Amino acid sequence: MGVADWTSSDAADLYQIDRWSEGYFAIHDDGRVHAHPSGPDGPSADLFGLVKRLRRRGVAAPVLMRFDDIVKHRVGRIQEAFANAISDCGYKGNYRLAYPIKVNQQSHVVETVRHAGGATPLALEVGSKPELLAGIAIHDLPDAPLICNGYKDSEYIELVMLAAKLGRRPILVIEQPDEIELVLRLYEQLGVALELGVRMKPSSKGAGRWGDSGGDRSKFGLNATEIIRVVHQLEEANKLDWLKLLHFHVGSQITSIGAVTKVVREAARIYTEVAKLCPSLCMLNGGGGLGVDYDGSRTDFESSMNYTLSEYALELISGVQERCDAEGIEHPAILTESGRATVAHHSVLIVEATDVHRAIGATPDLTVQPEDSPLVIRAIELVRDLTVDSCRSTLHETLVLRDDLLAQFLAGEISLQQRGRGELILRHLAARLVETAERLERPLEELSVFDEEMVDTYFCNFSIFQSIPDAWAINQLFPVMPIQRLDEKPQNRAVIADLTCDSDGKMDRFISSREPEPSLPLHSLNPDEPYFLGIFLVGAYQEILGDLHNLFGDTNAAHVSISADGATRVRSLVRGDTMRQALEYVEFSPAKLVESLHEACETALENGSLSDAEARVIERRYLEALDSYTYLVKEDDEVPALARGARRFS
Repeated sequence: MGVADWTSSDAADLYQIDRWSEGYFAIHDDGRVHAHPSGPDGPSADLFGLVKRLRRRGVAAPVLMRFDDIVKHRVGRIQEAFANAISDCGYKGNYRLAYPIKVNQQSHVVETVRHAGGATPLALEVGSKPELLAGIAIHDLPDAPLICNGYKDSEYIELVMLAAKLGRRPILVIEQPDEIELVLRLYEQLGVALELGVRMKPSSKGAGRWGDSGGDRSKFGLNATEIIRVVHQLEEANKLDWLKLLHFHVGSQITSIGAVTKVVREAARIYTEVAKLCPSLCMLNGGGGLGVDYDGSRTDFESSMNYTLSEYALELISGVQERCDAEGIEHPAILTESGRATVAHHSVLIVEATDVHRAIGATPDLTVQPEDSPLVIRAIELVRDLTVDSCRSTLHETLVLRDDLLAQFLAGEISLQQRGRGELILRHLAARLVETAERLERPLEELSVFDEEMVDTYFCNFSIFQSIPDAWAINQLFPVMPIQRLDEKPQNRAVIADLTCDSDGKMDRFISSREPEPSLPLHSLNPDEPYFLGIFLVGAYQEILGDLHNLFGDTNAAHVSISADGATRVRSLVRGDTMRQALEYVEFSPAKLVESLHEACETALENGSLSDAEARVIERRYLEALDSYTYLVKEDDEVPALARGARRFS
């Protein structure tokens, strides 16, 4: 397909946006990505237009856009899937979605999730004392459970009891054998009754990257013997009616529905056995694990899932119903802690490509020069004589010439200038080989040795370690694509490099319908227009896991809503970290830094290397820099702090 024939539909196929976006993002005829927070049939917003609007307000990229309405829509879809499964099966229990705060602890996100449940308030799940403090204070919706997981000490359990006294509805989940003794001892002191759960340790393992978080050697949970012991301890204390919930968790991002089937079968069996001993048991919490199809492949690949939301809900409901009916046990209320599936889609990170290192530069001068070595002359001849028929032999000779060039340089037979000219011509020859071989009837597989050399590097203004740490730490795939110019055919293959001084600060694995691709199709940069890339599905875990590598801090963030008539509004704007804040985080005192700078200026003034005017400019610019964004700010975004005033000392 030629460049002139390219359409936005071709771009949609290339970047597979319809496969991974769940209808929340789409390419329009204007060649731009639009957000559809209420689904494909709802109003939309042009991402490129939003970025330009934010720039005019002095909010530079990188910027994280959060679409709160996507969160609300995701909650509705999950609830609808379970409602349909309950209806189809004739299930007699109800369903409630629980949101684990750890997935995204930003207060605005948590509040959006909390109020998205409608008539059935969502539960919150907390796993630490700081999260518990937040939950106690904010989770005031009537009859809204507060699931209390994680390691517990006396202070944790006392806080849970205080929450109950406040009228909240905490459910304390016993996950370690000694926790029940601590609960009963504190009850004797405080006299506060609790609703309790027990977390089982399923022998069945999950599927995917986190499969080992389940199974007999999993970190949390009680085995069969320990569960029975907890039941007996409650019975002996005359508190058996406290036990309301059985909790299980098979792992995050479950990729295969078969793993769900196995663990539900085991959990339902344990539930019915415990319910026979404890009639107050009435809730079954399926934990997390509901996957997100990051690559759109609909497979059990680690960044995908081979099932739909509806299939997941039906598998859980029908599996529990079948076992309860067989044992004559009342159907329990079902909870799931589907945090990733709730919030992953709602955030997109927008970054700007600021520079490109071209793998193949301009066409070299192929005129033989007097100083050219025989090797370089032969390379020039190969370029001139290249045909489709000579591709294979030229390839083999090119590889030999590359080795010989390095060997001759190391032996002192050619100069650095001669080596540089030879490398330039050989890279050009490799590019010509790849281009010419496309006309072969059968592909020339040996050309794969040039794959990495044919790929450009696009430098982007962001930190992978701060904004998408899972891409670095566990090779998580995230969809990446331009948000504009999608009605133009991209001509380059590229990898993405961030601003950090770290060789790992790059993205060189991109989504594909099969194996991950080592490069991404991108357009050439246009000096008259900034070029933005969107990194999608980053709403789960990425913000809280991000670090301050090179002291690049949190990015700017904008919460965007879209009205029914398509009008966009930035409901909340969160400014990214300043250099002052980043330095304070690692215990540099900005006041002491300023004082040290002042002393350096005084010393320079005394020895005559600095004038009073120059000292004033240096100190002013230093202070302005402390309160500016940790990322690069281009002059067309706003006047950079370090560029204010005269550019030259005088």
